[in-house]
Amino acid sequence: MRLFYLLFFLIPILSFSQFSEKKKYNIKKINSKPIIDGELNESVWNDLSFADNFIQLEPNNGKNERDKLKTEVKIFYDNKNIYFGIMMFDNHPDSILRELSKRDDDNKNFDAFEIYIDPFNNTQVEYNFMITAAGVQIDKKLSKTGSDKNWNAIWYSAVKINKFGWSAEIAIPFSQIRFNDNNSKWALNMVRTIRRHREKYSWNYIDIEYENKALQSGILNGIKNIKNPLRLSFMPYASIYAESYLDEYNFPYNYGMDLKYGINESFTLDMTLIPDFGQVSSDAMVLNLTPFELKYDEKRQFFNEGIELFNKGGDMFYSRRLQNDLINATKVSGRSKNGLGIAGLNAISNKTDDETFKNYNVIILDQALKNSSSISFMNTNLTSLNSSISNVSGIFTQLYNKKNTHVLDANLKFSQNFENNKSGSSGKLSIKKNSGNYRYKLETFISDKNYNPNDIGFYSKNNEIINKLELGYEQLKENKNFISSKYYFFANQESLFENKNFVNLYLEAETKFVFKNYLFLLAKISGHPFHKNDYYEARTGDFNTIVKKSKYLRLSAYSSSDFRKKFALDLGGGIQTNPLYQGYEYSWRVSPRYRFNNKFSTKYVLSVKNKFNDIGYSNNLNGSPVIAIRNTNMITNVLSGSYIINNKMDFSFKLRYHIDQVKNLSYHSVNNDGYLDLNNFLLNLDENENYTTWTSDVSWNWWYSPGSQISIVWKNGRDFSDDNINYNWIDNANQTLNSSKQNSISFKIVYYLDYLYLRNDKN
Repeated sequence: MRLFYLLFFLIPILSFSQFSEKKKYNIKKINSKPIIDGELNESVWNDLSFADNFIQLEPNNGKNERDKLKTEVKIFYDNKNIYFGIMMFDNHPDSILRELSKRDDDNKNFDAFEIYIDPFNNTQVEYNFMITAAGVQIDKKLSKTGSDKNWNAIWYSAVKINKFGWSAEIAIPFSQIRFNDNNSKWALNMVRTIRRHREKYSWNYIDIEYENKALQSGILNGIKNIKNPLRLSFMPYASIYAESYLDEYNFPYNYGMDLKYGINESFTLDMTLIPDFGQVSSDAMVLNLTPFELKYDEKRQFFNEGIELFNKGGDMFYSRRLQNDLINATKVSGRSKNGLGIAGLNAISNKTDDETFKNYNVIILDQALKNSSSISFMNTNLTSLNSSISNVSGIFTQLYNKKNTHVLDANLKFSQNFENNKSGSSGKLSIKKNSGNYRYKLETFISDKNYNPNDIGFYSKNNEIINKLELGYEQLKENKNFISSKYYFFANQESLFENKNFVNLYLEAETKFVFKNYLFLLAKISGHPFHKNDYYEARTGDFNTIVKKSKYLRLSAYSSSDFRKKFALDLGGGIQTNPLYQGYEYSWRVSPRYRFNNKFSTKYVLSVKNKFNDIGYSNNLNGSPVIAIRNTNMITNVLSGSYIINNKMDFSFKLRYHIDQVKNLSYHSVNNDGYLDLNNFLLNLDENENYTTWTSDVSWNWWYSPGSQISIVWKNGRDFSDDNINYNWIDNANQTLNSSKQNSISFKIVYYLDYLYLRNDKN
């Protein structure tokens, strides 16, 4: 019956037509290379046609560009590069915003120009190149699984402010993108940001009521007779550290290399030999009171760059499993002429005192279909020196209708663990309307109790059935009251897969508004109308012991002011009532930020969350779980900032101080129906926790040549834990700062070598 309803919503999909006619730009090949200085004064630009008549993307979607803020673009190519010459007219050039930022930081106050290129014209991957009015480069790869900001291409750009506005020149080497020799129709769009007006304009019209913007690009016609260049580059590195811990000092050094090789026009091999990840920023550590493993972000560039295909597997791949003493790691990825995407990852870890040698393998095949649809197969495999440990396989599909207004999303996964001889499976089926004012989503997810991808993936709960309903109304085009507004209702119902026992029902209603002054406001009401049957909190692992969690009602709100101003403020908070054990909680967050000038800005975050008469697992006594009624207190302070010296050099810092406190009020056993036995007080247990942690990350970076970098990083970390609850911040801070500290100062140099340019220099 559930499948019938899903198919019922598919009926309207068949009746939609294509988007409006796309703009086209016929590109010329000219064997004359301009000087990339931001000034369009070379003769090569004179006889080229304009790409113009940009159309407003936001806030007044579909409106023509302002008469005195027009944009004109000229494009040509030679055997090595695609060239863009952009003139962005502005009758007030002194008002052009040009705050400096680090490379790839697109969250600052600047005017900008963006290029979106899809050489295969199949919407699977877009290359995005952005240049700001301050001359900072930002690039990323876009796919359906997200935005890859860690992709760093080597390209050339310059900007110039003049009396007519500002101009830019950009050269994008063919060696930095993948393309098909036989395809002369590339998808292209360009976007200009005028920050002081909070306006964006696109060359080809983008209807923001449709989620898939890649499908609304124009066409770049005529790139042909370009032989794919040899794509071979090396990034050797050397690093040295000065480390101290417990009055012991070490001075380790490392050296290694990253290699990138274009196997053919479509596929690229990436390899890191003897990698050094010591300069990645510190994790935001917290005290884990849940029965589940905490998931931390991946911050290593090799495992963040070019993994858009792996992300299709969802819980099947979690790159931080590949953590301990890696000898090397290799990736191969690309897409063939017929639209078959292939990606593979292999990593080998060395033997340690705690673990044996391990070999990690991930592979995915992804066939692009019409209308941005796709079907994929993925496999992950972990082996040790003498045996297989685990194997997980999955098949996925996303099927869009002709106009991309609806999508059917389905997957089926199978896991095998050879060490404990267990096999499991999971699956998902959803239908979503992702366009227009009225939107909906229906989803069913099922996992049996043995599904476990966690040797290479990340999955918290199994043995569950989750049914989701999402209903929404979105006003995305500006009206007389708001720039945009959204209204949504969510319902999630959970039950066990094994015996279909009820677990939980979650309901939520939220509204989001962007006012005319660019104040953002969110208001939300959420809760559980029934007590939750928690089968995990008791930590028995057999799904036989229930801990009843209180039904609750929560009210919350969040606001954010206009970031164009020097001072901006984010505010949020919420209150919640949990009547089962007379519990309640409140939380609040304040985050001011200040921009001193175009080079220096800071941000502070203070976040507080307090729970009273909360319940949770404390211990196990004679084989039976002990549940505590407790008060918890969480406080997080983060101060961060950056001083951007120029568009190639920056200094940044991030200081974090975090407190987690658990004050247990009483200890209880659990009745057969899941309620605490309030008449049975377990004595002589002292399970209070007072956990504090401090981390500091300070870095200086210099991009002294395209792709080449020198960095100096200071990292300091210390934490303190005991069972004495101290609510005095200063005393807690002193305890933490007087605890054992781990200090690290490192110097690292990376040099980018491109075989083509080495050969040309030699010639």
